[in-house]
Amino acid sequence: MKRFSRPDSHTALAALALFALLAVAGCAARTGATRSLPAPPMTDTARLDYDYLVYQDLLHQLQKHAQEGERSTLTKQEVGDIHARAVAALDRVLAAAPTPELYVEKAGMFWNHPEGTSRSRAALKEGLDKFPDNRLLTVYLANSYVADNRPDDAIAIMDGFLRRHPADMEARERLGQMLMDAGQDAKALDVLKKIPEKQRSADALYAMGRVQGNLGMRKAAIGNLKKAVAMDPEFTEAMVELAYQYELAKDYVAAEQIYGSILEQSDSFPEARLRLINLNLKLNDPSKALELALDGPPTKSFILDAVLLFINDGFFAQGSTVLDRLTTGGTVPAEYYFYKAVIADEGENDPAKALTYLDEVKAADRLYPHALRFKAQLLAAQGKEDEALALAAQGKGLYPDASIFYILEAGLKKQQGDLKGAEASLKEGLEHLKNDPELTYELAMIYEVTGRRPQGLALMESVIRAHPDHANALNYVGYTLAEEGRELDRALVLVTKASKLDPENGYILDSVAWVHFKKKELEKAWEYIGYAVDVVDKDPTIWEHYGDIAAAMGKTREARKGYNYALKYHSPEAKAVREKLKKL
Repeated sequence: MKRFSRPDSHTALAALALFALLAVAGCAARTGATRSLPAPPMTDTARLDYDYLVYQDLLHQLQKHAQEGERSTLTKQEVGDIHARAVAALDRVLAAAPTPELYVEKAGMFWNHPEGTSRSRAALKEGLDKFPDNRLLTVYLANSYVADNRPDDAIAIMDGFLRRHPADMEARERLGQMLMDAGQDAKALDVLKKIPEKQRSADALYAMGRVQGNLGMRKAAIGNLKKAVAMDPEFTEAMVELAYQYELAKDYVAAEQIYGSILEQSDSFPEARLRLINLNLKLNDPSKALELALDGPPTKSFILDAVLLFINDGFFAQGSTVLDRLTTGGTVPAEYYFYKAVIADEGENDPAKALTYLDEVKAADRLYPHALRFKAQLLAAQGKEDEALALAAQGKGLYPDASIFYILEAGLKKQQGDLKGAEASLKEGLEHLKNDPELTYELAMIYEVTGRRPQGLALMESVIRAHPDHANALNYVGYTLAEEGRELDRALVLVTKASKLDPENGYILDSVAWVHFKKKELEKAWEYIGYAVDVVDKDPTIWEHYGDIAAAMGKTREARKGYNYALKYHSPEAKAVREKLKKL
C-alpha cells in the first residue's frame, strides 16, 4: 500500500497518544484555562493512516492470541470484540482507499470463521466488484471454493478468467494445478501445455510431470520432473515425485539415489524416508530399511507408517523392532498394542498372543472399537463363532452408529452360511444409518451371491449417486456392466475413476483390464492386467483374465502361464480353465 506509512503499530499508536496529551497540556499551560479545548480535526490522510494502524494493532493481538493457544488470557468474548473492531477499522480504510490486497486481507479475517468461508468469499466478491478481473482476487476466490471442496466452482472461476485473459500464464498455471488436484489430469495437461516452454516455472513443470505420471506417460513425466528439479534443486516435492516415477518405471537405482539426496538435504521430509524404506523392502534389503526406520523421527505418526510398510511386505520381526520405539516415551499408546496384535497374528501365527495384546486396549481409547472387531475376527478364525458374535453384538450396543459392527456381524453370519441373517444385520444397520455407503455396498454383495444381481446393481447405483467417489461401488457397477457386455463406455469411465481413487487396488486394475478386453482394446487390457498381477499375484480370477487377454493377443506362452496360475490358486472355475488350456 504505497499511500500508507507502516511504522511499528505499537510505537505509532503510543506516539499518537503522546502527541494528543502534549497538545492538550500545552493549550492549558498557555491559556491557564481549566476547560479542555477540542482536538484539531484529522486530515483525511491522517485518519486513513490512523485507521490502518488501529487495524494492524488489533490484527497483531489476534495473531498473538492464536499463537499462544491455551496460554492466551483473552476470553472468547474479548477475541470476538477485537475481531469486530479490526474488521470495522479495515472497512473504514477500504471505504477511503480500496486496493485488491486489502480485500484479500479482509477475506483472511474470515477464513477460519465459524460460518465458514462464505464471509471470506463475500469480501473477495466485493473486491472484484471494484477491481474486475484482478488476478489476485480471482485466485483467492477460486481457492475459497477449493477450501469448501467445490473444485468445479473453483475451476469455473479460473476458466472464465483465462477466457478473458488468455495470455495470463500465472493464472493458467494455477488452473492447471486446480485441475490436477481435482483429479482431472487430461484437462490439466491440456491447460499446462499451453504455457510456452520458456515461461514454464518449476511449479508448472512439476504439475505437468504429476499429471503425465497419473496418465501413464512415464517418460514424459520423468522428463518434466527432471527439468523442475534442475530449475529448483531444493524442490523436494518434485524430487519425491520424480523418484516415485522412477519406482513405477522399475528404475529402483535412480529412485534410491534421489530419495537419498533428499535425506542429505534435509531430514524434515519424512515422506522421503518412508519411500526409501519401502524401496529397500522391494529390493529385499530389510536390514537397510530397518536402519532407515530406526534413524527416522521419533514421532508416533512416522513410526506407525514405517511399521505398516514392514507388515505389508511381510517383515514382521523388523516391524516389531521399529514399533518398540513407542515404548521409550513413558506412556505406551494403544496403537502399540494393536500393531503388536497384528504382528502376533499375521507374523507369528499366534492368535492367543494377539488377543492378549488387544486386551491392553482400553474402552476409553479411540482404537477400542477396532480392537473389539479384531478380537471377534480372531475368535472366529479359532472356531469360536458364538464368542465372536457376542463381541459383534457388544460393539453394536456400545456404538450403534458405527457401521463396522453390523458389517462384522453380517460377515460372521455369512461365514456360517447364514445369508438371511447376514442380510438382516445389514438392514438393521441401515435403520440406524440411512444410506450408509458401506452397509449398502455389503448388502448389494449379499444380493449378488444370492442370485439377485439386479437388486444389487440397483443398490450400487444408489451408492454412486449419493457417494460418487465410492471406489468399490464404482468398480462393482463397471465390472458388472462389462460382464454383461453392455454400456461398455460407461463401464470404462466408472472403473477408471475407481482406479484413480484407489490406484494400488489390484482388483480394480483387473476391472480396468477386463473392460478394455470387452471393448476389444487388447493393448490397454494387457497393460492393466500386468499391473493387476503385480499387485495381487495369487487371485485365480485375475490370473484367468490374464490368460484370456494373452490368448486373444496370440501370446500362447503367457496365456498358459495365466491359466496354470489360476489352477494353482484354486480357481472356482477350474473345469473351464482346463478347457481353455486344452485349446491353446
